[in-house]
Amino acid sequence: MKRFVGISTLLFAVAFATALLAQEPVSGQASTSASAPATAGTVTVAFNAAVLQTAEAQRELNALQTKYAPRQAQIKSLNDEVAELQKQLQATSDKLSDAERANREQTLSTKEKQLQRDADDFKADSQTDSQQVFQNVAQKMYTFLQTYAQQHSYSMVIDRGNNDAPVIWYVAANLDITDALVKAYNAQSGAAKAAPAAPASPQKTPPPAPK
Repeated sequence: MKRFVGISTLLFAVAFATALLAQEPVSGQASTSASAPATAGTVTVAFNAAVLQTAEAQRELNALQTKYAPRQAQIKSLNDEVAELQKQLQATSDKLSDAERANREQTLSTKEKQLQRDADDFKADSQTDSQQVFQNVAQKMYTFLQTYAQQHSYSMVIDRGNNDAPVIWYVAANLDITDALVKAYNAQSGAAKAAPAAPASPQKTPPPAPK
């Protein structure tokens, strides 16, 4: 018999993996950038990380986690039930009549299919919502970045990517504006004082949400 191992534990990891990974410093230099905002003509930013580190994105993702907590708990309960049924069947299989064994296997199969459906639905729904959070904040961050770059007289802002897929392999710490950009975004939106919010500026299309 197949066994579902930790499905409920994996679901939020899948749905919010992007957010958790993007919150990590993109490299050793990114974490020091806030104390010394760059003044050079060309600077770098970890755009996806910046978006997901904003107070606004954090607030929205926390709200999603609260929203999906009951479904996560239901799936965990069903997962535990399936595991227990499997354990009982394996322990008593040789003592059951053919009819009783078939009946228990059918019950287990039905529960497993329900668990798989619930897990798939949970994954799809939570990923869709978390991607929507990213897109909403990314649009605001992107337009804010245009004004921020102009205010600091940057001639170019380059997205440096992330640890798994770096676009730039090295940049001096004071040339990365990720932390400074997040702080400026939060300050303009008022998110630093209350619960997260967000700004606005020139209109363009932001990069796609991380996958």
